[in-house]
Amino acid sequence: MTSMRRGLGRFLSAAGIVLAACALPPAAEAAPKPALRFINGHIYTPQGWRSAMDVRGTRIERIGTRAEAGKWPRGGAKVIDLKGRTVFPGLYDMHIHPVLQAKGDEGRCRIPQDAGPQRLLELVAACVKAAKPGEWVSGGQWQSSLLAGTPITAATLDAVSPDNPVMLFDVSGHSVWANSRALATAGIDRSTANPEGGIIERDSAGNPTGVLRETASRLISMKVPPQPLAETERQLTAHLAMLAGFGVVGYVEAMAYRDDLTVYAALADKGVLKQRVQACIAYSESGRPNPEFERTLADRKQFARPTFNPDCVKVFADGVPTESHTGAMLADYQAGQPNAPARGLLLFDPPAMAANVTRWDKLGVTVLFHAAGDRAVRAALDAIEAARKANGMGGPIHQVGHSTFVDPADMPRFKALNAAVEYSPYLWDPQPINDDITSAVGSPRIDRVWPIREGFEAGALVIAGSDWAVVPVPNPWIGIETAVTRRNPGGSARSYGLKEAITLPQAVTMFSIDAAKRMGMGRKAGSLEVGKVADFLVLDRDPFAIPVTQIHDTRVLETWIGGEQVFARPKG
Repeated sequence: MTSMRRGLGRFLSAAGIVLAACALPPAAEAAPKPALRFINGHIYTPQGWRSAMDVRGTRIERIGTRAEAGKWPRGGAKVIDLKGRTVFPGLYDMHIHPVLQAKGDEGRCRIPQDAGPQRLLELVAACVKAAKPGEWVSGGQWQSSLLAGTPITAATLDAVSPDNPVMLFDVSGHSVWANSRALATAGIDRSTANPEGGIIERDSAGNPTGVLRETASRLISMKVPPQPLAETERQLTAHLAMLAGFGVVGYVEAMAYRDDLTVYAALADKGVLKQRVQACIAYSESGRPNPEFERTLADRKQFARPTFNPDCVKVFADGVPTESHTGAMLADYQAGQPNAPARGLLLFDPPAMAANVTRWDKLGVTVLFHAAGDRAVRAALDAIEAARKANGMGGPIHQVGHSTFVDPADMPRFKALNAAVEYSPYLWDPQPINDDITSAVGSPRIDRVWPIREGFEAGALVIAGSDWAVVPVPNPWIGIETAVTRRNPGGSARSYGLKEAITLPQAVTMFSIDAAKRMGMGRKAGSLEVGKVADFLVLDRDPFAIPVTQIHDTRVLETWIGGEQVFARPKG
């Protein structure tokens, strides 16, 4: 199963993915688009299945049955025969980190998420061998539950890298494992105090073990030299192509800094950025202040483009409810963690955050909270409630991200406050990281993990995200299938949070129209209707006509954004 989710590089090479925009000069972009008539299709619309669609310019001009299409004026439209293939609305990833991956902030030493200790150390040793003497080796992702019996300490990494500093992120991206050279380079020793919102794990003698949680991880990661912006542009271009190949027509860049906005604006100006992207400016990173935040927020309009909207702020409310115990919970964790508080870490002062959200809301800026634990979700909703009381209900739809645990009393508040409940990453099937969550939280709370069904039943605006690279590949078809089954792709005996399973129409809704509504585009995007933008996918199968356990294998044959084909899968 894990191998099925792996292999971004293999996917790109095998699929031959290319964004059409990359090869087009600016002059070609300006040429008027011919009218297109799609016939003999199986088109999924809010009004039911249809067979024909007219696209003029960027928008859907007509959509209807075969009989209705026979009466439409031809008007010189180019006819495209779909030959019975299924057409879906474009999909959205509402919590993803393409630019973080493009920057290489989590490193190039890639470790499969299912790697055990021997394989992990072999891969790190290979990365060290390929590096220059003394050069940083950074990457990930390690999983605590798979390293049982192997000390997650600096000494373990020292055995394969005594001279090069090594920094490895865990699967969640919230913890770092460093060797002794990395600790020394960062000046971390037994006298180093825990930063606010962070934990330096220590042994019984008070010495750092090599594991750093939340803001403490920045003490290490900030020492890794950044790469040139041109390389970030190149890497991000490849990620845009990958997402187009999965049928993603829009997404939320879940944490962005000033240089990231520069990269996005540059790609938009070059005609490369076709997806509709909202970027959330980092107010903090795991609770650590972003010194450039206020200046970047004030200057955000200079980065805005037709396909790029930086009117969003990212706030960390907590960490993650894994063995780290940094997710903020309303009740104690099940098992003790000597380096963490019994109920985790709440990473902001509630009154101060209420004032912040009220100010941002008045500016028309969306707030995206990282809130995994139920106490963090409540704190995020409290801040949104303060903004609604001060400014009224007409502001942007704020987003409570991850929502791994939500107290039942808080579920109705999403609808009441016009806030979106975002479930991510789509690991709501049996996974090693979920074994860590289960051990940390225990029953009965684990039965309501990622409560998607309850979100729909409460009438909330329900959206979903991959949180890539927490998932190995941001394939939304995996997320759709497993939201319905709560089992591994293709089916499995084990399930995870089975009581929170939803229907297939609901799963499609949270990846399409609900996402567009959250981005403020519900009237112009998110579904296939007359007058809306022509963002649609041509699929190799009808997800409603196959066993649900086959949905993860869905292949996008074509992706269209604004009436322009941006991806076509090579035939054969």
